[in-house]
Amino acid sequence: MQQNSDFLIFVKSWSSENSLALSGLTKPRICCLNSGLYLRSGTSVVSMKPGDALEFLKGKQAHVTRELKAERGPSAKKSQLHDVQRTKKAGVQEERDISNASAQFFERDRLEHGETLNFTESTDVEFKNFATDNILKYIRDMLPNYISAFANTQEGGYLIIGVHDNRTVVGCRSKDVNIEELRKEIDHAIEKLTLCTFHIAREREHNLNYKHKIINVYDRCGDHYGYVCAVRIEPFCCAVFSETPDSWIVKGNRIERLTANEWTTLMTAADPELSNLAAAFKKELSLSDGPPLVKPVYSHQGLDSLDDLQKYLFPVQANRIKYTPENLSKELASEHPELMNLMEEHLQLLSQGILIFSRSWAVQVDLQENQDVVCDALLIAVDSPPILYTVFESPNAAGIFEDARCTARRLKEKLVNIGGYTQKVCVMPKLLCLHSDSDKGQDGEVSMQDMYPTNYSRVHGDNLHRLLRSLAIFLLSFSSFLSDQLGCEFFNLLTIKQYKLLSKNLHKAKKLFVYGLPGTGKTIVALKIIGKIRNVFKCKPDEILYVCENQPLRDFVGGKGICQSVTRVTFLKKNFENVKHIIIDEAQNFRTEDGPWYKKAEFITQSHNEPGIFWIFLDYLQTSHPFVSGLPPARLHDPVESLTKVVRNAKGIYDIIKSQMKIIVGGKKLRDVPYQRLEKLLGRATCGHHLPGYAMKKELNKNEIANYVARQCLVYLKKGYSEKEIAILCSTDKDKTEFEPIITREMRKFKLNTFFRAADEIQGKHIILDSIRRFSGLERSIVFGVNPVPTQEEISDNLLLCVASRANLHLHLLFEKIPSDH
Repeated sequence: MQQNSDFLIFVKSWSSENSLALSGLTKPRICCLNSGLYLRSGTSVVSMKPGDALEFLKGKQAHVTRELKAERGPSAKKSQLHDVQRTKKAGVQEERDISNASAQFFERDRLEHGETLNFTESTDVEFKNFATDNILKYIRDMLPNYISAFANTQEGGYLIIGVHDNRTVVGCRSKDVNIEELRKEIDHAIEKLTLCTFHIAREREHNLNYKHKIINVYDRCGDHYGYVCAVRIEPFCCAVFSETPDSWIVKGNRIERLTANEWTTLMTAADPELSNLAAAFKKELSLSDGPPLVKPVYSHQGLDSLDDLQKYLFPVQANRIKYTPENLSKELASEHPELMNLMEEHLQLLSQGILIFSRSWAVQVDLQENQDVVCDALLIAVDSPPILYTVFESPNAAGIFEDARCTARRLKEKLVNIGGYTQKVCVMPKLLCLHSDSDKGQDGEVSMQDMYPTNYSRVHGDNLHRLLRSLAIFLLSFSSFLSDQLGCEFFNLLTIKQYKLLSKNLHKAKKLFVYGLPGTGKTIVALKIIGKIRNVFKCKPDEILYVCENQPLRDFVGGKGICQSVTRVTFLKKNFENVKHIIIDEAQNFRTEDGPWYKKAEFITQSHNEPGIFWIFLDYLQTSHPFVSGLPPARLHDPVESLTKVVRNAKGIYDIIKSQMKIIVGGKKLRDVPYQRLEKLLGRATCGHHLPGYAMKKELNKNEIANYVARQCLVYLKKGYSEKEIAILCSTDKDKTEFEPIITREMRKFKLNTFFRAADEIQGKHIILDSIRRFSGLERSIVFGVNPVPTQEEISDNLLLCVASRANLHLHLLFEKIPSDH
């Protein structure tokens, strides 16, 4: 709509929600003007509409997935893809005969001008005449579409240039075309095509196979007349685009065209197959009901469902505007008594909703905090637009409205792209100065109040719940190995305790010890807090240091580019002059043999004008050595927070973990471990879901262990798991060296050409084979614990717990039999 000299465009995110019920047709997941895909239909080249392209891609995807299963199962039959209905014409040869005749034609070296070919056009054959003044331009324009069409059709086909539709050879005269230029034009046209492969099915590279041939044409007197150009295009396994799809996406402040691979990934994205877990999970957000960039969200039946989490965080009550979080709102009221009066003035006409306070909503949406802002409050209420109130003290503070506008915009994007909100939505920024006579707004604020149409700027009762659900998904979401592998978010919603921990005021919580039981997500919280530190204190990556004990975990965190990441040994060897904040992870496994790491870290964080963040994450139950850790005595661990809800491991694995934790606490084998405190934590331990999983123990000899691992890997791969979901963990590096050739030999017996990689390459698409200690802090869906028996008796129970906690879904504990003569 037009407003003065401006033309305003209001954008609602694309969504295929309820499309099938409303129209009877499946609506593509993303909007597209032109797919860039072509297909043969009869004797025509057809441009696929987005809906047709979706069905085509799904068919191709299903086909290559079946081929992969057939390769892994020698008895399975390879299915054929019927992507088009083969057509027949009365009075002409069958398609197969035409194909054979065209293949014979392709082998010819000479043709006669005016001769009639013994086959017609068909799904596999297209005739084109050279009747144009600019042959090279003609080929340049039409060739990509024809190659795409033939490559995307079941049998491929022949494009024959220089033959009339009536099968008559007309050719092109020698003086009208340069043969070398013609060959180059064909090669160049094919090189420019975009080949899209379904990486979930195959990891090897694919090439489009084609062959072109120039056939000499002679007149009836035997004199050279010209040429016919024939191109043979083989069918392609996946999809060939004549051009990049005409589909666009907003990234930050830029509008970019999607690549063919990005477009295909979004178009074919589907909810994971969880039919065997239907009793344990409830689908909260489906891809078919959400905007293009969302991931599906699942909750656990009866335990912390999305509705439960939303009601806990944002409890809406009738005839009231509820202030939340309660502790923060009381804290702000005591610091700024005038704040609540100011808020009540602005909310007096509203009857139902919620006002969500934050020290900085900018930090919540991954933007930098403005130091002039006292707090933000997000209002979501019936008969009001969502409003982001930004409260400040100094009337002279500059740039606050622009920061608030950017925060409001980012929040709207998060509600849609992460939270899955599909309705029309706006978030209006509004400034509030604690000095009431200065509450006059800033440039742009007043004009925004009346800018949005009513259907964007009013929350109705039925949308209030949906908007708060989307907000809960966004605030509680995070990335993990398991969710990335399964393609959904049911292990990706923070627990309430994790969320509270991350909501701490970092200006006050500078130092903190975080005790976390196995599988409670300590490393995830550590990574999230690093992101918050960066935005609250406006830090560069080299000002935040993450310190851990093992190299694979160091590389995993360092690869994210959010901070410096080092091991304890490197930390003690180097100087870190720029570092202001330090996060210690897996601190129970640190040692003092190279120096007093704790004192050095404490000194660094205290050596600046303003003390930095110093958070220590630890789990004494997963101690993997009997040496002095360098941590101060537990009585000096203050303040302390704890994580006791296990969210990473399936229920069957959790039961083993819980039993092992009881054994460790009861055994009291290690010195300087606060067993009394651990006993209290164990009493509060719970499993955050009902995911059943699988866990077992076996006692075998060395060769039997190797054979068992190989057979089970084959079973998992046939079921659709990939190599990147499997880890084989041995007690020590020496055990790994001994078992690797034996397991490799057994793998080859089952025709599994598997190459193992160390834990350093956790992000790769291969089976991990390494020691338990080097896999600390990492996880995979399927874990084989190979003879998890340590050389030090004091940590025998701890090591078994360490390997069990690395498994998300399936755990195999394999112990080596002790020979009878021993």
